[in-house]
Amino acid sequence: MQDNPKYVVYLSSMEMEASTRPMADYRQARKAANDCSGRMCQVEKDSEEVVRLAPPQLFNLAALQAEAHRLFGYTAGQTRELALSLYGKGLLTNPETDSCYLPVELGYPTEKLIRLLIKELPFLDDVMPEMEVRQTFGPDDETRGRHAILPVLTPGGLDKSGLDEPEQNLLYLLGARVIMAASGAHVHEDHKSRLTCNYYPFFIECRHTRQEGYRETEARMENFFGTRREGTIQREAGVYLGKVFGPCDTKIEQRVEKKTSF
Repeated sequence: MQDNPKYVVYLSSMEMEASTRPMADYRQARKAANDCSGRMCQVEKDSEEVVRLAPPQLFNLAALQAEAHRLFGYTAGQTRELALSLYGKGLLTNPETDSCYLPVELGYPTEKLIRLLIKELPFLDDVMPEMEVRQTFGPDDETRGRHAILPVLTPGGLDKSGLDEPEQNLLYLLGARVIMAASGAHVHEDHKSRLTCNYYPFFIECRHTRQEGYRETEARMENFFGTRREGTIQREAGVYLGKVFGPCDTKIEQRVEKKTSF
């Protein structure tokens, strides 16, 4: 087994970081780094894909169990017992449901609930985003005699007195999902770009957010709980064809590939 070192030159400014393809020759990498240090660079090729992510549905029991496991590690049985405990205390609607929708007649009460939740949830800043509660409505066969799980607020707000941490976590999760389900879509651009600096090619993959939508509440909630969904953290940069960055800094990173010899 032999080490096969490769060298990557990184080019960075206040707005972005790009890199070369791996090089086998350190002298070539050092020359590229020296030649580009303090220089400007420009985007000469850019491939853009616009991605629109619809807001998530409200919770039924199965969806709540899956999300509680992702965020807190609760088993399906633990989540069901917690939900039934909160239901018994009058803090949420019947959790034994397979519906992810609301009937039309719950439209106005849900709007009122959202306004109160935004004031009550500790990870929000009491700012009312644009909401469209109608997108949570479902067909009659999905809401006849049942509907998605909703938190229930007392006249004093979100009653957390007497709740242990797992119960409080589940109540916060349910409240956040109501807001997310009625929020706008998340829209971003995924870019794969080639930049040129002093005739050297550099490459970058990045994302530019057009509209946060439901992701704003989701990110605040996950930061509050100390978790982030895998794949949701990606470098943000405003990249477009012809854009100029700089002056740029450079650095060299060595990567070692294991090469098997027989």
